[in-house]
Amino acid sequence: MKNKGIMLVCKGVYNTYSLYRKVIILMLFSSFFMLSGNAQETNKRDTTVEMKEVMVTARSEIRKLKESAMPISVIGQRQLQGTATNINDVLARTVGVTVRNTGGLGSASRISLRGLEGKRMGMYVDEIPMSQLSNFVALNDIPTNMIERIEVYKGIVPYKFGGSALGGAVNVVTKEYPPVYFDFSYELGSFNTHQVSTVFKRTNHKTGLQFGIGGAFSFSKNNYKMTLANLDNRIVERDHDKFSKVMAGMSVKATKWWFDEVKWELIFLKTRQEIQGIDLDVREAYNHSVSGLTTLALKRKNFFLDGLDFDFDIGYFIGKYGLNDKASNRYDWDGNKLPAVSPYGGEQNNFPSDGRNRSNELTSKLNLGYTIDKHHGINLNVYFDRNSLHPNDSLMDKALGFQSNFPSKMKTLTTGLSYDLTLFDGRFQNAFTLKNFIFSSHSRSIDVYSVRSPEPVKVFKSYFGFSDAFRYKFTDDLMLKGSFNSEVRIPTSEELIGNGYSILASPALKPERTSGVNLGMLYRHLKQDGGLVEIELNGFYNQLKDMIRFTPDMIPTMARYRNFGSVRTRGVELDVKGDVCPVLYLYANGTYQDLRDVRKLTPGTTVENPTYMKRIPNVPYLLANFGAEFHKENLFGGKEQNTRFLFDASYVHTYFYDFEVSRYQDKKIPSALTMDAAIEHSFKNDQWVLTFKVKNLTNRRVVSEFNRPLPGRYIGVKVRYLLK
Repeated sequence: MKNKGIMLVCKGVYNTYSLYRKVIILMLFSSFFMLSGNAQETNKRDTTVEMKEVMVTARSEIRKLKESAMPISVIGQRQLQGTATNINDVLARTVGVTVRNTGGLGSASRISLRGLEGKRMGMYVDEIPMSQLSNFVALNDIPTNMIERIEVYKGIVPYKFGGSALGGAVNVVTKEYPPVYFDFSYELGSFNTHQVSTVFKRTNHKTGLQFGIGGAFSFSKNNYKMTLANLDNRIVERDHDKFSKVMAGMSVKATKWWFDEVKWELIFLKTRQEIQGIDLDVREAYNHSVSGLTTLALKRKNFFLDGLDFDFDIGYFIGKYGLNDKASNRYDWDGNKLPAVSPYGGEQNNFPSDGRNRSNELTSKLNLGYTIDKHHGINLNVYFDRNSLHPNDSLMDKALGFQSNFPSKMKTLTTGLSYDLTLFDGRFQNAFTLKNFIFSSHSRSIDVYSVRSPEPVKVFKSYFGFSDAFRYKFTDDLMLKGSFNSEVRIPTSEELIGNGYSILASPALKPERTSGVNLGMLYRHLKQDGGLVEIELNGFYNQLKDMIRFTPDMIPTMARYRNFGSVRTRGVELDVKGDVCPVLYLYANGTYQDLRDVRKLTPGTTVENPTYMKRIPNVPYLLANFGAEFHKENLFGGKEQNTRFLFDASYVHTYFYDFEVSRYQDKKIPSALTMDAAIEHSFKNDQWVLTFKVKNLTNRRVVSEFNRPLPGRYIGVKVRYLLK
């Protein structure tokens, strides 16, 4: 009865919170375009001094993060420029991180931390969960010019972020802009690739209002050569893989009202992506989407109480999307005409499609942090999400012979209460967090034996989780860091309620749970000449229960998510970086991660599991990166110029696509050693920056997914103009 009473109270709180949907349509997600920034009260002659202060502050923030109790990697602007074309390039060189791409620009990609990937990862922009928006815009779409730093949290997600995640989190922190700022860049590269981004900011000193507009455009034919391993290694050109994305946004920000900051933003996105065939020559099918979001953020320090910080975001997102696949014929790679997948057309799957689906999402986050004194602090975080799906594909229904599109909705409420402890003049820090996860869904589930009779399904569940992280500094340079977590990941709307057509609802799906520990040593020394030397060693262990996997269903053309069982992860990572001398910077890192199937019995039976203690397939287990940077001012004479020569190399060892039953089995992803290089030269104190880059120098064939070759050598030229 006690547990039932608790559940009723939680449900009552949850239903009350759902009244947020009646609030004015405004969105939580901190703007992708970084149309934000603090308005500084400076005049023109103070601009240089202010910019220097901003740079010092940014460096201090990175050091503060590295020395916190959380296991974290921080990527600064130094790594964001140079050979990198996008965020994925930067993350792929970070210790413990793997990025799995399926093709060129705009292709699907998965980011994993210590072997845990995809939906287990939390994706954030300025500490705001991307949530449903991640189906329409990826972190990789954010231009690197607009980013201050990227924070990669491993195992533990900071309490103030909200939401649920297991593998860790990637948080993109956008730049703080001066009163007047204009940034424009254009990159032209191989495979008919064009990338443009721009931001303009203007601040009214008298009113404290800041206005901003910005946008980005990406286009690529992705017409690189690929080898078809499934067709006797035939070499063909990708002829149906065009990708284009347009993003535009605006913002208004006030800094002189009662709130320290009031920020409103509006963003528009449009994407069109052709589908490249591998087994057959797909010629017409493509994915499309149009979406918009708006957000309102309120911040104030000493909120009615000295030491209480208030941070609130609320917003709304709407997206329309679908697959267009209704060609009357299919073609093989010899040009032979084949019948469509159905009498109604279609080139792939077992049905045609003319999807015009709609997705709506209302999200909000409240964060209250109270500093009691220099030793104690508490934090309350409440995150709410309500999303609904309205699928519409009459062509698919006609071909299947039954209705396959069902509207559905899902709500989540995550509450976190944290306690921070600082002792011994700041040498010891500890952060403990207790979380409660509540979610409910309303959908329909198709019965395996009667696809014509969908059953209404309602789900309401509640779970608890916690985490603890500590840090102890032996000296100013040497510290010990440790953490333990027992976390919960709420299934996404796609996993729990399906997508309304090809993915069925899974109402019995259990949330993933993990118990993990991390222990590491960090040595971070600032040299007298301003250079930095950093060495970090971490060991980690993790037990994942009720792992969720995507599996085909008994109903033809359909699939659903199911709980796989338990997976054990253990590993070690080493990261070394530093300034060898004032003009030379080097880094190297390596990761070994061992993921094993620890199910002794085949699920639902008493039969021994044939893959017990076998390595989890399709997950790299040995990774390494190395890089060097030579930089010098006025290397070629002149004044106010700076030159950088950069080199990066990445290695991924061979791993199997299926469970490793025999070392001689064929389905494996070959090892890959890729090298990138770049020359960057700036004029007039970085007002103009020219970059010439070459990716995959040796033009090596690289595959990160079975039979999905990645682009070969890429040559790009980038021009950037900056006015501040």
